[in-house]
Amino acid sequence: MAIKMTTQQKQIESYLKQCSEQVHKETVRVLSYIGERCIIEARDRSQIESWIDRTGNLRSSVGYVIVANGEIVAMSDFKQVNSGSEGKNEGEAYARTLASSIPKGYAVIIVAGMAYASFVEAMENKVVLASAETLAMKIVPEIVNELKKRIEDIYNVDK
Repeated sequence: MAIKMTTQQKQIESYLKQCSEQVHKETVRVLSYIGERCIIEARDRSQIESWIDRTGNLRSSVGYVIVANGEIVAMSDFKQVNSGSEGKNEGEAYARTLASSIPKGYAVIIVAGMAYASFVEAMENKVVLASAETLAMKIVPEIVNELKKRIEDIYNVDK
């Protein structure tokens, strides 16, 4: 007894494309959430808790990009603080440069784009991105697990 395919190939391809697009959209949404949580941790703290804003450039240079298969698919606003337009531009440029080094898969890249960011952390003993990295290490596994469950639920995948 032979098996006969009754569904047209176009329908199968269309369904698979729709599934792929939905997974992509959910992945970008989750990575955006992670990026937002990290930049809030990095830049939305008082100067006592973090560093003193003299120009606003360092805080303005904090942001993120999301990369999917070599393309930037989302980016934070790199919000200008005080007169920190240089920081805003440097942060965005640095994030774009790092994004170009991710040719495959998905990534969220959180940056402090001013060249002296590491100096502030190391020499002045202030937290720039260290607490954001700690937060990411904590929340990423549980959020990715939630994403996996959500995708399994959407497509009724047997566990």
